[in-house]
Amino acid sequence: MHKLWQDLAPFIGLFRRHWRCMALGTLFGVMTIAAAVGLLSLSGWFISATAFAGLTLTNAQLFNFFYPSIGVRFFAIIRTVSRYGERIATHDATFRILESLRSWLYKHLEPLAPACLIRYRSGEILNRIVADIEALDNLYLRVLSPSVVALFMSLAVIIFLWLFDPFIALTTFWFLLIAGVGVPVVAMRNGKITGQELARQSSHLRTQIVESIQGLTELLVFAAHHRHLDNIQQKSRELMTNQLVMSHIKGISTGLIIFFSGMAVLTIVYIGVGLVSHDDLDGANLALLGLAVLASFEAVWPLPLAYQYLGHTHEAGRRLKEIIDTEAAVVFPDHTASEPLRFDLKFDNVSFRYSEHAALAIDKADFEIPQGQRLAIIGETGSGKSTLVNLLVRFWNPTGGRILIGGEDIRALSETDLRTCIGVVSQHAHIFNMSFRENLLLAQPEAKEDDLYAALASAQLLDFVKSLPYGLDTWSGESGKLVSAGQARRLAVARLILKDAPIWVLDEPTEGLDVITEQQLLEALYGLMGGKTVLWITHRLVHLHRMDKIVILENGKIIGQGSHNVLFNSNSRYAALCKRIY
Repeated sequence: MHKLWQDLAPFIGLFRRHWRCMALGTLFGVMTIAAAVGLLSLSGWFISATAFAGLTLTNAQLFNFFYPSIGVRFFAIIRTVSRYGERIATHDATFRILESLRSWLYKHLEPLAPACLIRYRSGEILNRIVADIEALDNLYLRVLSPSVVALFMSLAVIIFLWLFDPFIALTTFWFLLIAGVGVPVVAMRNGKITGQELARQSSHLRTQIVESIQGLTELLVFAAHHRHLDNIQQKSRELMTNQLVMSHIKGISTGLIIFFSGMAVLTIVYIGVGLVSHDDLDGANLALLGLAVLASFEAVWPLPLAYQYLGHTHEAGRRLKEIIDTEAAVVFPDHTASEPLRFDLKFDNVSFRYSEHAALAIDKADFEIPQGQRLAIIGETGSGKSTLVNLLVRFWNPTGGRILIGGEDIRALSETDLRTCIGVVSQHAHIFNMSFRENLLLAQPEAKEDDLYAALASAQLLDFVKSLPYGLDTWSGESGKLVSAGQARRLAVARLILKDAPIWVLDEPTEGLDVITEQQLLEALYGLMGGKTVLWITHRLVHLHRMDKIVILENGKIIGQGSHNVLFNSNSRYAALCKRIY
């Protein structure tokens, strides 16, 4: 139980802001059960009392039919209204809680990207955000609120019964204790392991389905889709097996509740008959007590199922807590201590490794880009070029050395200020599943339509967008699947142009473009680079003579740097590469 509380406490703590909605839902729940007890017990008493009154003419004439009938109607109306109110209030509270949980989880996820989240599969993260969060609705809707209702109503019924006979009250107490505590505990223990396994299996199955859909093209090309489908079906059968186990537990628990409620009524009737025979209890009141006991079990009816799936809820909470307890690799200050006045860029003996025991991805990189100049970093795939970009935008922190903008360490800049300084076209720029307009407005939300067209024109994409049926409002598809790789790349370049940051970082910006389009795009970019500090990452030795400086990277180490002419005349490796191109 300690582990259960430890894993779920952070989420329960978020419930406090919604305590009014939660309390209202619970109050309606209490009113519903109270009305059910009142309706059934009063109806039983009314029918019995009427029958007794009809035995003699005098009693029949004196019997008041009016007030009990009003009471029956009153309880019936209250039960209906309260049940409706309970459904609205509890579900409203649940949706508010889920909204808070998702927002809270996203705030914890954001600082972890990408350094800490890279170890998770995308489908798994999606499953935790959606399915695991939704599993936590059990905490209030199916555990906390029903438990409070059951506790309060059980005490109220026992006090009510005590007014008639203490022994009947104590007997009912023990039956309610067995049904309301014993059966749920047994259901919880039996469903704990299976419930946890259900959470894991559901997550793995959803993740595998998402990845299979994402990679369906490759699966079809390599005729591997049948194997993946067989694997998914096997996982699905395993999941259904555990769901069947949970159904059996549910059935047994429900049967036990019915059994104990029936035994409670029989026992109370047996005791009550003895009291009636000794004139210690009125016959009509016996019907009232028996039906009140029967109705009181409605309060404990939902508990076994709720606690049976508490293991599933616990596992979902543990999986979410596993993410939020992860220490962020990068922590930004809330405010910038000293904003840079210039935008020259310096890597000061920067080293970096992705994990403690991994080899150095960057080994004492040392170079500088004065404001308004262009520096190209060239090297083969895997040489560490993109890692330098990731360090500059602080997706990771260097394990050694510093990165300076205008003489200020970037670790002293707030995230907002750092992001304002730098515009990036990453090697795998993401195109969101929305229109071209919305994709562009990510870079500059206040941009006018003319600005969007100007950026597209510079990125050599304007003619294509204008040829589309809906122009800027044409959907780009998930990850830009409705456009070509080259068009998606140019859309990312248009976002960079639109942002107009003082520092430009372009990681393979012309990848996937034909020679003519590449030439046109480069010419347009050179015309826009005036006054900007440019870091150009490429493995293609194209237009390097137009760079102010070139850095050659190999296995994370700088093996040469200088202008094109200097390197061509002094660095045999660079000269050989250039001769192969030209």
